[in-house]
Amino acid sequence: MNCSRAAHLLLIIVATYLFAGCGNDFGGRQEVKGTIKFKGKLLEQGVIDFTPLESQPTKGGAVINKGWYEIPRKSGLMKGKYRVIITAGDGRTPENSNEPPGPTGANIISKEQIPPEFNVNTKQEIEVKDKGPNVFDYDIP
Repeated sequence: MNCSRAAHLLLIIVATYLFAGCGNDFGGRQEVKGTIKFKGKLLEQGVIDFTPLESQPTKGGAVINKGWYEIPRKSGLMKGKYRVIITAGDGRTPENSNEPPGPTGANIISKEQIPPEFNVNTKQEIEVKDKGPNVFDYDIP
């Protein structure tokens, strides 16, 4: 075998080895996404939080925007069971002259519009799996 052919063969072997190991599993983290409806309509904005029920090291959450949330795989959740908390303020600012103004010059207090069984008294649970898809949709009455 001449040197050119040996170099070419070596290049193919090295390239095959490198490309075979290029996939990133992000330490086992999984993408999590879904939609949230409230009273039959996509929830305009809010927050969804996932708290581990087992010993996995990840806790995560995402902003809900126009009914959609997503935690990308690189910052996703490890497989396992999680308690789910969904919150969304009503976005109203009550007038209260007895309170000092906030950083924007307004007394911002938002009333929670999501029922307690989806946040402070939640029993909502999900299981994130290795083989996905990990899509969790909620239709809150």
